[in-house]
Amino acid sequence: MPLLRINATVNGPALHASTRSIRNVLVQARNGRGVSVIMVHGYKYSPFVTGRCPHRQIFAAEEWPAALGLAQPDTLSLAFGWHARGGLAVACAAAYDAARDLAEVIAALRKRGPVQVIAHSLGATVALAALPYLQSGDVGRMVLLSGAAHIGLARHALATPSGRSCHLVHVTSHENALFDLVFERLVSGSGAIGRGIAMPNAHQVQIDCTTTLKCLAALGFPLAPPQRRICHWSSYTRHGVMAFNGALLTGQLPLTRLLTALKDVPTAPSVPCPAREKTHHVNKAPTERATA
Repeated sequence: MPLLRINATVNGPALHASTRSIRNVLVQARNGRGVSVIMVHGYKYSPFVTGRCPHRQIFAAEEWPAALGLAQPDTLSLAFGWHARGGLAVACAAAYDAARDLAEVIAALRKRGPVQVIAHSLGATVALAALPYLQSGDVGRMVLLSGAAHIGLARHALATPSGRSCHLVHVTSHENALFDLVFERLVSGSGAIGRGIAMPNAHQVQIDCTTTLKCLAALGFPLAPPQRRICHWSSYTRHGVMAFNGALLTGQLPLTRLLTALKDVPTAPSVPCPAREKTHHVNKAPTERATA
């Protein structure tokens, strides 16, 4: 099935570079069968800014969709764009607005079955903040890549009906520690999720851990070792990692099998120093637009 390109707008979700009705397209899509995967980009991208459009860059067919192995006849792939520009705090606020549009798209696909979501960086905030607007079973698995989101948001979202039925895997490494610390400094809230979420349905995979890399290789997913001490993009640029991410999304790699392989691997927080927890308020009450 062709890739659907969707943007968050002031008037709700809309098809990218098209005047077609998104409602009609999603009604047609939800009547199909197979895995549904939504990709969400992070900071600095915007489908409304020339030269920074995610649909022409990381969401181009030969980039994320190909690397994740989504070009299958029964796979519904959606690329979700939003305006992640401006200062980090401004973009974070925009992420909460975009979450409502993401939730509307997911809810529209409810008849098709649980949606799988993959999000990088600040896209993790969009993905997590969408959960309180949804129903149990709407999201099956959420794969976050070097997520820029607060622990408080993650715990709140995973405690909602849709969050409790969702399994979250955070793929990260100590290469991202500096970015986590910057996020904590510039965006008020609890510590970054790289410190660990501590929820029964949330799991962290440290791809800079030698033991973890050996376990993943034994599962058939060999990853290259870290190439840099500081990198915010290794969770999708490291050789082999997108095949692993894609297998988690499509079910090729069952989560139980991954967790069994990693059961004896200690999970060290990606951020090296402790942070003081703060109350983190998220999401206004769900609207009919998001739950229809």
